Amino acid sequence: YKTVWEVSQKRLVDMAADRGAYIDQSQSFNVHMTNINFGKLTSMHFYGWKKGLKTGMYYLRTKAAADAIKFTVDQTMLQAEKENKVPE
Repeated sequence: YKTVWEVSQKRLVDMAADRGAYIDQSQSFNVHMTNINFGKLTSMHFYGWKKGLKTGMYYLRTKAAADAIKFTVDQTMLQAEKENKVPE
């Protein structure tokens, strides 16, 4: 399976436009973009508009510029700190 960040947003707009013919009002459409800028966002909106979408987007989700640092805490050192001891 692909994550939301690996799926082409253009293809999702295409699928939303295909579904739109069967929807009377509008549909909630979430956009997930990496390295977002004004040009990319505007281009996506115009593409959806040309495809006949009634709503450009419901939510815009962006990916963080950097991943959080993953680390673990040694439980023995944590316990020693709580007891105010230095481990051997």
